[in-house]
Amino acid sequence: MDGREPTLLRGIGANIAAHRRAAGVTQSDLAARIGKSVQWVSAVEQGRRHADRLSDLLRIAVVVGCTVEDLIGRPVDTLAPGGRPRGEAVAAVREVIMRAAGPAPLPDPAPDLDEVSTRVAEAWTIWHGSPTAHAILGGVLPGLLQDANAAYLATSERKLAARNLAGAYQVTRQWLHHIPDGELAWVAAERAMNAAREADDPHLIALGAWALSASYRRAGQQEEATRLCLAAADELKARIDPDNPQKDLLADYGMLHLAAAVSAAQSDEDGRAWALHRVAGDAARALGAHYDPWTAFGRGNVDIHGLAISAELGHADAVVEYAARLEIDSVPSVERRAAALINTARGFVRRGEDEAAALVLLDAEQISEDEVHDSTLVRELLRELLHRDRARARSHVRGLAQRSGLIAA
Repeated sequence: MDGREPTLLRGIGANIAAHRRAAGVTQSDLAARIGKSVQWVSAVEQGRRHADRLSDLLRIAVVVGCTVEDLIGRPVDTLAPGGRPRGEAVAAVREVIMRAAGPAPLPDPAPDLDEVSTRVAEAWTIWHGSPTAHAILGGVLPGLLQDANAAYLATSERKLAARNLAGAYQVTRQWLHHIPDGELAWVAAERAMNAAREADDPHLIALGAWALSASYRRAGQQEEATRLCLAAADELKARIDPDNPQKDLLADYGMLHLAAAVSAAQSDEDGRAWALHRVAGDAARALGAHYDPWTAFGRGNVDIHGLAISAELGHADAVVEYAARLEIDSVPSVERRAAALINTARGFVRRGEDEAAALVLLDAEQISEDEVHDSTLVRELLRELLHRDRARARSHVRGLAQRSGLIAA
């Protein structure tokens, strides 16, 4: 290893230790206030154990007086040799989003509304269908956002233009959430919801709530995320004809419950999380083989969220057992399939099965390099595996860590 790697491999544990010391909190005090043992705190700080539950990080952040972002260390991506922060693409998207908030001259000629609508649909197809969606959309989104905003300003067909604008901001929010750039993703989510309200489109309003809930979760507001999803689901339910439900609205209803279930799991509400998951399962069964083109809601995605719920609740054995029953190849979304494997790796890492974890992460990389290489969670799993440095896993882990920009080649 070169001289830089120990710093890069410290990860969350070192950040927790630094903020704890700065706050004058002992390991014993921290352990008592978050409901953990001193041995657990010590193991996490030393990198011998991975703090992979957001609920634990939230409690720690409150005690030591920092944010979750401080603990997960977003700037560490920019420190990694050969890292992949996609800074230029994010900067281009940020510039378009910020400029759209102020006055702008009317475009001449104005972008065609139907063409913009087609491009929004194509962006979503790229998101779910391409293993390099992060890179491709980084080049697509600035122009799409600019034209969606320009078409909105120039047209008298405000509702159609607002629908296009909401869709453009929705896919942008999804991309930003995974890069990740949480603050800009929040702005995009709010813009999407505002446009959806103007379009008076129940489908887009529901998706707006779904998008905002992810930003609330990232900010540590799990209860608000759950409340938002369930309020939107109630609003949507009033519009659904129980005798002849619209497929897109029923899919939205199910997806809102999945998002609420994840939020509940991150709040350690085990029973509530699974109850919400069951509601989503009922909606998926009613839809049959239908998959929503934007959220990928359907039976397979419900199963993938079940795996995520087990991972968030910290049930490693349940994660591994659940994963063995999954048929992820039936899910038409590379992002969702990769997410399922990454969560499976969480279970193997927690059980100390490093070789299995490494192989699963390699499988995820085969599905989507972008989802693996840009994932903060994957970096933390790799840091722990590298720290353990078990011989059988070493070559697999080091190779993936190099390709992810975590360590030098």
